[in-house]
Amino acid sequence: MDKKAKVVQLSSAHSNFDNRMFHKISKSLVSNGYDVDLIIQHDKDERVDGVNIKALPIAKKRADRLIKITPRLFLKCIAYPAGTIFHFHDPELIPVGLLLKLFGYQVIYDIHEDNATGVAQKGYLPAFLKKLVLSITVFFEDLAYKQLHTIIAEHYYEERFPRALKILNYPKLDWAKNLEIERKTPTDILYTGSITFDRGAANHINLLKYLESSIKLKMIGVCHRSVYDQLIKMAGSNLSRLEIIGVSGFVTFDHIVEEYEKENWIAGIAVFPLTRFYEKKHLTKFFEYMAAGLPIIYSDSKHWKELLEPLKVGIPVNPENPKEAALAVQKLKDSPELRSQMAQNGRDAVFKFFNWETEERKLFKFYDSI
Repeated sequence: MDKKAKVVQLSSAHSNFDNRMFHKISKSLVSNGYDVDLIIQHDKDERVDGVNIKALPIAKKRADRLIKITPRLFLKCIAYPAGTIFHFHDPELIPVGLLLKLFGYQVIYDIHEDNATGVAQKGYLPAFLKKLVLSITVFFEDLAYKQLHTIIAEHYYEERFPRALKILNYPKLDWAKNLEIERKTPTDILYTGSITFDRGAANHINLLKYLESSIKLKMIGVCHRSVYDQLIKMAGSNLSRLEIIGVSGFVTFDHIVEEYEKENWIAGIAVFPLTRFYEKKHLTKFFEYMAAGLPIIYSDSKHWKELLEPLKVGIPVNPENPKEAALAVQKLKDSPELRSQMAQNGRDAVFKFFNWETEERKLFKFYDSI
């Protein structure tokens, strides 16, 4: 077999064991015979699951990423020989990617997020600065799209990048293949993923006011201390029915899987506010809930309903009406046959259509072609 090219994954902003960048892209390439380095903020150089982590200093401030981290990352990159493939994951690294292209390397820009819409909804930026950052982001992403190989992680990103290759962010399902859980008398609801207000944290807490007092809510995912403090206040007298795991820290996927394996879940929830940033996204948590055999209670976004309603895997609700969401929870709690059918529908769909194995094959074909 021909020797495969050296691959270097690059990030200045993602967590070192980011699910897409590390567990999916990097580990899949290793399994297909590529020698993979990952240049990222980390406390030491080490080899993890076949991936060679090349540590960058850990930035204390956001500005440090541009001033201190990015130049060091670039110097590491140009030490690699010709024929190396660079695959980067942050829009702030587009100038680095373009320079590497000028140096003669193959360069891939992997678009995980709707970065333009994300800038538009950043509440901490004043209006004039938001407009400037948005213009810069759009300019550089358009330039990267014209000059570099481009991969997108969501269907709707092709509205801006129609010729980009779709490697969709579907879950790896090794953990779920032998998962057979009979949830006969479930009592609680589960949320997994980053815990923020734009991801529905307030909506999920408000549910507790309208649910039976025996029903508890567990939220597991990274949660900044300031958000946690606000959520605790919001919970009020229902605080004893709320558990949040991941305050000011990283939660491993293994920990999340341990939660998915429990028998006490009525449903997984994703009652997000209907913002431009999320309304078209196919959330990874949808497919994880389905793989775990959890019915989904989700916001009635047009795009989410178009995806999930034909699959009959959950109940759409108005995110502005916590009573409606509470009724959906109660309906599932009181209807074991409905829960069981939705659980089976979800597992059937995710193993047939919405899994990383289908995307991995596209990734291998693309890499082998360049």
